[in-house]
Amino acid sequence: MKKVLYFISALALVAGFSACNKDDKKPVGPDIVLDGFYIRGDAVGTNKTESKYALSAGVNEVEKATRSGMYEKYVWLEANKDFTLVENSAGNVTYYGADLKEVNYGYDENDPDCKNFADNPNMMIQQGFLVIGESAPKMQVKETGLYHIVLDNNKLSDLPDGAQIIVQKADWGVRGGMNSWGFTEGTQTVNNDGTVTWTWEDQDLASNGEFKFASCDGWKINLDQDGKVKAEVSFGADSEGKLGIGNDYGNMVVEKAGLYKLTLTYNCKGGAIADSFTYTVEMTQASTLPETMYIIGNDFGNWDWASDGVVDMVPVHSHGGEFWAVRYMTTETQFKFCSEKAWGKDFKGLGNDKGYITPDNCQVEADGLYLIYVDLVNNAVTVEPANIQGMGDCFDNWDADTHPFTVEGNLATVTLPKAGNLRMFASTTCHPSSDWWQMEFNIYDGKIVYRAAGGEQAAVPCTAGQTVSLDFNAGTATIK
Repeated sequence: MKKVLYFISALALVAGFSACNKDDKKPVGPDIVLDGFYIRGDAVGTNKTESKYALSAGVNEVEKATRSGMYEKYVWLEANKDFTLVENSAGNVTYYGADLKEVNYGYDENDPDCKNFADNPNMMIQQGFLVIGESAPKMQVKETGLYHIVLDNNKLSDLPDGAQIIVQKADWGVRGGMNSWGFTEGTQTVNNDGTVTWTWEDQDLASNGEFKFASCDGWKINLDQDGKVKAEVSFGADSEGKLGIGNDYGNMVVEKAGLYKLTLTYNCKGGAIADSFTYTVEMTQASTLPETMYIIGNDFGNWDWASDGVVDMVPVHSHGGEFWAVRYMTTETQFKFCSEKAWGKDFKGLGNDKGYITPDNCQVEADGLYLIYVDLVNNAVTVEPANIQGMGDCFDNWDADTHPFTVEGNLATVTLPKAGNLRMFASTTCHPSSDWWQMEFNIYDGKIVYRAAGGEQAAVPCTAGQTVSLDFNAGTATIK
């Protein structure tokens, strides 16, 4: 008789190859299969319990930590062939299966059957409730390929619907500076040695550009309706370049701007979920775009390149050759640009320019606080009234361009409606390809510090009712 699975077992690390006798009661030969959970069946090409098909301890994306009773594995499955899960315990085998149903956990307002869970991929996956016993249903997939299998046996008894399994097709892509953290699927090659490789040619990354490998176009997949358990669907890397998931694995970073060839290779192994994967990053063409941009003028260094008043423009995160700055200017302010602190390569415009005049040098037609944006990719310089925005906890939501600061003279101010971590950014209508975090900044020790091309900035906790005041010309700020 089938029954819902509520079992308790610990996943042991596995080593070497193994084989089992016909009734799977005891391991045979010199290799030993350790206690744990395994995938087997015609879909993986073997009805023996092999160490390389062991599931690893699962990482709950909600807590960014391993969860007791959660297991996962990336494995190649043949279409329309059976596979099952087995628990090996002291040489005894217990079978587990599920009646898999197709579901869409992603967000699609036009799909009445979509679960509409935030950050889930908008794609069909298979989901089922785990059952135990030799009569447990065998599982199949409709299309041959690499799959992400995740189960939670409800060991903690906190899932109202009980033990569950999801099976997600892993069509690997990259997310990062090359696509504004969208999703670019790789070119898949199944090699004669059984490995699988995905490649991405001509990926354009800025200096310190970041990226991750992702198995779909989402960020996570819910295992339950309440969102207590979520599977991570992307890999970062640790300080030694090893792939993985969790707090120790951040975005991959390239040092120099240019075009890159990225490869990801799968070779099924036991151990942690990402141990079956390796990757390479190869620059194929260095960028010729400058990595610095400066503003000089009568109010910005008094035309002296050695002055501290020369403006260091901020790189737009993930957009090579694009820079921005916010400054208060009057009709008497005159300025020019240059990629180095020297005369000779200075310019007043790039051709596709707007928002200012050039009777001699660059000038604005009215006093005010302005966003200055230099785009060497599209040959454009734009000057527009500064639009400083809040984001996140202190503003009660994460909707961009809905929490403007008040601009009076050279100051931008806002009173915080909520307590939480402060986040701020400069918004631009002239360059909508820039996402909010790509022009982010915050306040540390009374100074405005820009994220630029770096990672996420340290949290700045604030309380409701505090007033934030920014002086971009002085580079100072207060939270009172």
